[in-house]
Amino acid sequence: MNLRKFAYILMTFSFILIISGSVSSFLISLSNDKKRTYKRMDDVSNSFEVFSTNVTAFENLREQLYTTTFNNVYYDTMYQQDNEVKNNLSNYEHLVDELKNNTTNLNKLCDNVYYPNSSVNKKCAEYKTIYEQVINYFVSDINSYNDNVTKYNNYQASQGSNLTINKYLTTKKFIDYDNDDKFAGKEE
Repeated sequence: MNLRKFAYILMTFSFILIISGSVSSFLISLSNDKKRTYKRMDDVSNSFEVFSTNVTAFENLREQLYTTTFNNVYYDTMYQQDNEVKNNLSNYEHLVDELKNNTTNLNKLCDNVYYPNSSVNKKCAEYKTIYEQVINYFVSDINSYNDNVTKYNNYQASQGSNLTINKYLTTKKFIDYDNDDKFAGKEE
């Protein structure tokens, strides 16, 4: 009888240890998951901050381009300013490329994830629309510039001049990044 009682106590004790180990493991896993979630939320906030800074730089450069270049297109100075304008457009495109890198990082952090913080969820929802606008503004601006180049070249040809300017070439196209069937920022 004592052996049976001892076996029963040993089995009960083993069962209690297994249950407490499972609960302890679950709680530790839950705590680690919570820490990873909060770290990921910090990563989203930091990435969005960098993204926002780059968007502000893009907006400032775009405003500067409109003030100094796009609003002052005169046929008599286009040829002399061509290198400077192309350099500015190259810098403009470089900012768009930096935003693409930021967006890639935000895609990894926000893809199919719902965070317990509404401001982080809002950032995850907004960056796609902002990025779409940036790309579409850029493409619209380049198309507008290239239209002016075409008009300039046609004017020069009609005047019998051989002074021509090359269009600014880019591989970027209009995008619908947030898949809402609208092209935010597309100007035609």
